[in-house]
Amino acid sequence: MRKALASIWLCVPAALAVASDARAEGPFVNVPLTLPPLHFGGEAGIGFGTYQPPGASTKVGWGSNFDAAIGLPFIGELGARVGYRFGADGVASYANHYARLFDPIMNEPGLNDFDNVEMHLRGSIVSVEVFELGLETRIVIPTDSTSVVALTPGVPMRIHIPDFMRIDTGLWLSVPAESNGFYYVLDVPAQAYFQFGDAFVGPQTGIRFTNPAGGAGSYTEIPLGVGGGYTFGGVLDVKAQLRTEHVNSSPSPWGFGGGLALGIRVP
Repeated sequence: MRKALASIWLCVPAALAVASDARAEGPFVNVPLTLPPLHFGGEAGIGFGTYQPPGASTKVGWGSNFDAAIGLPFIGELGARVGYRFGADGVASYANHYARLFDPIMNEPGLNDFDNVEMHLRGSIVSVEVFELGLETRIVIPTDSTSVVALTPGVPMRIHIPDFMRIDTGLWLSVPAESNGFYYVLDVPAQAYFQFGDAFVGPQTGIRFTNPAGGAGSYTEIPLGVGGGYTFGGVLDVKAQLRTEHVNSSPSPWGFGGGLALGIRVP
């Protein structure tokens, strides 16, 4: 049954992509939820993360992120990403997660220096000037034997006040193919960005509910952060963020991090 539902969800964004809006992007807060056909987006980032091993002091690790996506007619936005962590501290702190700016959905990271490959397919159901609603599917492809395939269907939403503000929210359900019970993570991010000329800045928060496998107790995390940047020539974004994955108590070892990234949108 789970395989059948997953197959259906994978096909839905492609079927809905014909509804994607090809309006001009303009300022950062006007950027559409889904890339229009034949538009390209890419980003490279570097980030740091902190973690605290049991009985030890806080440590810092570094990582990077690279992603690219293209808008395809009748298919929607198709994209892929991979991260690289610099050594054991980079792996333990999940530092490349902080290098992936403004995308708070956590994947199955694995234990290699290279993060697991993640691909996504996104299509728009509603796309008007002030509101966008889409369907998205993310698939994590493991790069080492410690990881598993993870499927993350999502319902992204974006609210625009043209040339002034945008709100990014939605709901994502990550379901790794665990053999030791039903493990899932429900993520509901909430981010707002305000435009000031070519600059933009805003808060990041949300809620994340994790139900681990193996009988471990479930827990809830509330992330908190701030992000901003500057757009050059309407196509080149320089972005920065600082965030923590939980301001409340949490069994997660990941603590605080930040990142810098350079993104491009063509045309």
